Amino acid sequence: FTFDFTENWSMTLGARFYDIEVDFEGGANASFCNGFQPDANRFGTDISDLYNADGQFTFIGDCTSGGGITFNRGQTFDDIRAILAAADPFSIDRGQFVNAPNAISDAEIQGIVNALNAPDSAAVDGTIFNATLTWAPNGDQLYYATWSESFRPGLLNRPGGAVGANGFTVPFVLDTDDVTNLEIGWKSSYLDNSLRFNGSIFMIDIEKLQTTIFDPSISNLFFSDNAADAEVLGFEGDLIWLPPNVDGLTVTAAFSILDTEITDVITPTNDVRLGDELAFAPDYQGTIRARYEWNLQDSNLLAHVMPGITFSSNSFSDIITINRAEIDDWVMGNLTAGVSSDQWGAEIFIDNITDERAEVARNFVFDVNSVTYVRPRTVGVRVSYEF
Repeated sequence: FTFDFTENWSMTLGARFYDIEVDFEGGANASFCNGFQPDANRFGTDISDLYNADGQFTFIGDCTSGGGITFNRGQTFDDIRAILAAADPFSIDRGQFVNAPNAISDAEIQGIVNALNAPDSAAVDGTIFNATLTWAPNGDQLYYATWSESFRPGLLNRPGGAVGANGFTVPFVLDTDDVTNLEIGWKSSYLDNSLRFNGSIFMIDIEKLQTTIFDPSISNLFFSDNAADAEVLGFEGDLIWLPPNVDGLTVTAAFSILDTEITDVITPTNDVRLGDELAFAPDYQGTIRARYEWNLQDSNLLAHVMPGITFSSNSFSDIITINRAEIDDWVMGNLTAGVSSDQWGAEIFIDNITDERAEVARNFVFDVNSVTYVRPRTVGVRVSYEF
């Protein structure tokens, strides 16, 4: 709803109701127990069985007679251990020393106990709100203040209930992570509309930030958790300037300045550190371009040249320390030049003039450090024709 208080002041109010349910179906197993035979559905997890909330769970983590036993809610750790020991004492004995096929550890037994109380789904409902106050003192300027909420829905973990060596239990269900944003901004033109400057200053509060963790000391599968609370302070803007004394010249620029910090660690592991920056959040980044156009003499052709610079400070690929890598800072230059008429155009371009090995992303999936780079120096020609 938008309310116009006066000719210059208005307020917009909004709300969004949500009711979301996330479920899992399927299964996962490994090559252990399944070699050279029909799939025995062993050495893994039957996810449909785990997330049906029927109070029963069939253990398929062992290849021998210890696997395939169905347990019922109410059975204790000692009850389950005794049943598994009677079915396969060798696996129970090995489980005290190694974690391997045909070795049932106490952590696995505790995982069975946990699985008997697994939920059917991850369900959440609620309402989020937003409000914006706008002041337009004249036709060239507008100022606004916005307060808004947002969220990401919860989800289920494939290895839910698994117990790590440090006693941490993978949660079955993640809560939503919630964002509250307070923003003050402006859209403005100056110098007889030869300069446009838009910008905003914002503060974002993040609660129960969801993140994905790969920590083999806990589980050999990825899982997610509400890992931390965080804050973001930022200033961003863009401008277009047409210098009045230089016909045909247009200067454009955009920038972002961020200060991010983990303010509270929720997940009870050593994978997240208080005070670390958020992932993919460079302290500053921006771009500057200048385009100059002029008419070629004795022709109807319009020529142009446009150099540009793009830059970014360093950042990090994750908030999980064992998966975290630093993304280096970089500066890149680009150039285009060409001519055009009413019907056709042609230009030559050089991207990444200095052949900067600019890193735009990193990840550490399965303990392999991978880097994504921008394209190396690229020279090409673009031609267009309007029919």
